[in-house]
Amino acid sequence: MSRFYQSAWFPYVTPFLIFLALDEAKTYIPHWHHHLNLAQVLLCGGLLWMWKKHFLQDLIIPTPQPKLYSSLLVGIAAFALWPAAVSFDIVTLTSAQPMDNWPKALFFFVSIFTTIGFVVIFPILNELFWRSFMLRYFITPDFRSIPLGTFQLFSFVAVIGLSALPSNYIVLPFLNSLLFCLLLVWQKNLRCCIVAHVTCNGLLASYLLINGYTLF
Repeated sequence: MSRFYQSAWFPYVTPFLIFLALDEAKTYIPHWHHHLNLAQVLLCGGLLWMWKKHFLQDLIIPTPQPKLYSSLLVGIAAFALWPAAVSFDIVTLTSAQPMDNWPKALFFFVSIFTTIGFVVIFPILNELFWRSFMLRYFITPDFRSIPLGTFQLFSFVAVIGLSALPSNYIVLPFLNSLLFCLLLVWQKNLRCCIVAHVTCNGLLASYLLINGYTLF
């Protein structure tokens, strides 16, 4: 009998659970908010890199330029929902916590890593967990036997609903997840979802930082 950490699902699930655990810890030790942000970036990014060989088959599918363009458009559409929701008071964003007592060099280091995490690492983390793993695992535990982008109603609805629950905002992550799931079903290519998610988070990070809101 193989050990659980040798299972195919383990590299997909572990980084995501660590991200959620550290996110929850911010509720109980808010004065460690920036430290936990940095821990999320370094731990999750490190684990994704360490287990990259497990994800290669999800990412080696060729992605022609038309698919990339459609992914960029989906990412822009996903981002546009955020300022629209803020303007209609559907979402109330959180002001960034000051780091007045931090040395400037450390402040710059943490800010850069936090932004990289938000824009690059966490979109990859989420797409691998939700669109690559869970969307197929709900169809069968032998998820690697299911082609990427296979549509099954229960799996589709469950992933969209569950992926919105960890967020404080619910509605917007729900709509974003819907867009990314539709994109995967349409293009059958996880790289398209990653491009769309990175585009969305890149634009969102610029919007949040310019307006003085926290990234996560």
